[in-house]
Amino acid sequence: MTVAGIDWAPRPIGIEGDRERLSFIDGDVPLYPLPEWVWDDSVIGQCARRLRELHDASIGFGLDGAIWQSRAKVPAEVICHNDFAPHNLAFNGVAFVGAIDFDMCSPGPRLWDIAYLATRIVPLTGSTPDNAPGIHDARRRVELILRAYGSNATWNDVLRVAIVRLIDLAEISTEKAVELGKPHLRDEAEAYERDAQFLRTLRDAKGE
Repeated sequence: MTVAGIDWAPRPIGIEGDRERLSFIDGDVPLYPLPEWVWDDSVIGQCARRLRELHDASIGFGLDGAIWQSRAKVPAEVICHNDFAPHNLAFNGVAFVGAIDFDMCSPGPRLWDIAYLATRIVPLTGSTPDNAPGIHDARRRVELILRAYGSNATWNDVLRVAIVRLIDLAEISTEKAVELGKPHLRDEAEAYERDAQFLRTLRDAKGE
C-alpha cells in the first residue's frame, strides 16, 4: 500500500518473535456509542473517498498463493478491508487521518466494502443511537457515499449487498462463538441477522 501511495495506513516495521510491528496512526478512533460528529456528511465523504483510494491501490496485487484470514468473495475486483468502518478509522477532530486493523483483508468486489461502510456510518440498522440520523435520511446518505466513492452502484445495489454482508457476518460470528468458546459472539450474530431482516423489510416496503 505504501508503494501505491497510501500514506494513511500502518506501515510494516519488522517482526519481533511471532508478532509484526507496525507504525502508529496518530489519531482518535471513535468508540461505541459513536459520538455525534461521526454522522456528519463531511465524515461520510472522507471515508468513502479513502476507501476508493485503498481499493484502487490494491489493483494488481499478486494473488497467487496468497492466504487470507477472511474468506475471499467474487468477483475479486480489489482487496477489501472487510471492516472499514468508524471503529477502525482514526480522526483528528472530524478530519480523517488513517485506518487500522487490516488483518482481515481479502479479495472481493468493491461493493462488499462500500455496503458494509454504509451499514455502520449511515447507519443501516434496525435500531439506531439517539444521536444518529433516522432511516428517513438513509437513501440520501447512501447516495452520498456512492458519489464520494465514484461508484455507479445504486441504493438498491447497496441494500442487496448489505443484506448478504450482514448474513455473512452472522454466520462467521456463529462459527467463531463455537471455535473460540465466546458465547457473546452469538449475540452479535443475532444482531446482524436482525439488521439483515430490517433491510429486507425496508427494501420490500419500497418495492425494490
